Amino acid sequence: MATIIRKNGMYFIQYWLSSKRKTIKTKLAATEENFDKVTLMKNRIQDKVEIKRSDLKYRDILNSASNVDEKDITIAKAEELFKLKLTLTSKSFQDRFRVAMNNFNKIVPKEFKANKVTFEHSLMFVKLLMDQKLSNASIRTYYEHIKMMFQFLVKHKYLHESPLNSDVLPRKSKKAIITFDKNMLDDILSAAKEITSQSKDESFYNILMLLLLTGLRPKDLIEVKTSDINFAERCIHINISKTDKEIHIPMSQKLYEFISKEMRYIAELDSDQHIFPDYTVSRIGRRFRRLKSKLGIKEKYVFTLKTFRKSFATHYARGLDIQDVAYLLGHDEVATTKAYYSKILTENVRSKMDNFDEAYNKK
Repeated sequence: MATIIRKNGMYFIQYWLSSKRKTIKTKLAATEENFDKVTLMKNRIQDKVEIKRSDLKYRDILNSASNVDEKDITIAKAEELFKLKLTLTSKSFQDRFRVAMNNFNKIVPKEFKANKVTFEHSLMFVKLLMDQKLSNASIRTYYEHIKMMFQFLVKHKYLHESPLNSDVLPRKSKKAIITFDKNMLDDILSAAKEITSQSKDESFYNILMLLLLTGLRPKDLIEVKTSDINFAERCIHINISKTDKEIHIPMSQKLYEFISKEMRYIAELDSDQHIFPDYTVSRIGRRFRRLKSKLGIKEKYVFTLKTFRKSFATHYARGLDIQDVAYLLGHDEVATTKAYYSKILTENVRSKMDNFDEAYNKK
């Protein structure tokens, strides 16, 4: 556990790792105003320490299990090993795996040998999920989580090959891209600015603007540090959490001017400080939901923080090549980006139809 201590009028954070005590100087005065900031820093450090400890434990278990014969690996043992790997992922990912595993154990018991699982078991698993009236997207998600566990077993030589493949999955449904219209977006940003002025916290409005101007996922945005923003080359270094990939996204003139004028405080931060140190994804989400409620936006799952990313992508799909938009979004395959161009095509065809109808009616 990490602890906060006061020394010489400053806050310090101490924690233990591998039987060694570590001390971090926060560079923040020991005042009541700074306590919340230090607490957030302590929680971040604590999370990283727990991940490090889990990683060390994961390596130890893998090493100790390296001599276990393939026939000795049960589903329970496979789950135990894979869960250690999952400690390095998000809580939501771990929760989805837990739900998927609970369902999978209804088909394949925990004491079952992993090398005895067959393709037929995967068919039964999919049928079980379908019988629960789950959406195709949920079925695919749970199936992929179990599939990843078996791929993990193959990678570490507990199995020769995985019995699960994607042939049994229902077709992936294509959902329409929902974006903010101009009026709604103006209302949202105006309300965010009002909240910002009332609370004297500029970060929330700035976060929404950067989500809109960068197309970043909230998790990736709050991990941006001062040193990641290169004003000379007009680009931002990004670590994409979803794919563990690093990219440099260019700053448009609008984005460059916004950061330069509205976020001048960045110049006062140390290079290793986050530009939004007091925010987590869950906090941004809560404030955004309250903002929607204030504006009377009742659709619960239609307009979310992801809608900023979709609005960004749709905006640039109108003028950039698909490869460029795919790069900005961090997509490995342009096929993932095509949905935004499909929306633009629909808009263009509708506009042509309206023009034709107008000209035809004048005849």
